[in-house]
Amino acid sequence: MIFYFTGTGNSLYAAKKIGDELGENLIDITAAMKEKSFIYRLSGNEKIGFVFPVYFYGVPSIVADFIAQLKIEQNLEEGIKPYVFGVLTCGGGMGGTAKMLEELLEKQELPLTAAFELKMASNYIMMYQPTGPDLQKKILISTDKKLTDIITAISKNKQDDGSKRKKTFLTRVAYPLYVHGRKTRLFYADKRCNGCKKCEIICPVTVIKMEDNKPVWIKKQCTHCSACINRCPREAIQYGKKTLKWRRFENPILK
Repeated sequence: MIFYFTGTGNSLYAAKKIGDELGENLIDITAAMKEKSFIYRLSGNEKIGFVFPVYFYGVPSIVADFIAQLKIEQNLEEGIKPYVFGVLTCGGGMGGTAKMLEELLEKQELPLTAAFELKMASNYIMMYQPTGPDLQKKILISTDKKLTDIITAISKNKQDDGSKRKKTFLTRVAYPLYVHGRKTRLFYADKRCNGCKKCEIICPVTVIKMEDNKPVWIKKQCTHCSACINRCPREAIQYGKKTLKWRRFENPILK
């Protein structure tokens, strides 16, 4: 089984590629959280995967919350440990995300066997303009090649050197900014909004509610997945003033 979280489609793209090749079922963390579905039974030598984007060189809040409640019921011979892997999608690098994932899984008695970094198009529009179309195409070619290698490694139960997983300087500095930040107060819908409700529907943490046919962010914090702003059909959602002229990004798998 592969647990995945995605905001703009990159991690879904990776999870689907891996799942299709290895015959593993995909489980949407967003749906699982909304349905309060946290108990799963492992059958035979089934693998356990986690595919999600790197946020501020760390684990997205919704993924951390999900793992904290996750229960895996194993029906394996005594002494046999499941193969547990992570595929961490990112625009720059994963920093100490693998170490964070390892620590989260250890609390659920799920030792992390291997973690893989997968670079994809950048889309954190709240800080910078997403990757342009031409560069997206070039990155996708590289992504697919890397995915082929990752799938091969997972199929062979390849184990990485866990001693190399560290909380990097970037993670120690940047991740607390995410934990205490991820504010919603700068989000708003401009006059192009037609009240389609897509943002409300796709918000993974149900922070968006429609009032007078316009989206309102009802909590002070969200996951900052950027799904609402990047996937708005009319590009009507903004984050302050800087996003008014910036392009949007949505992985084609969601279109």
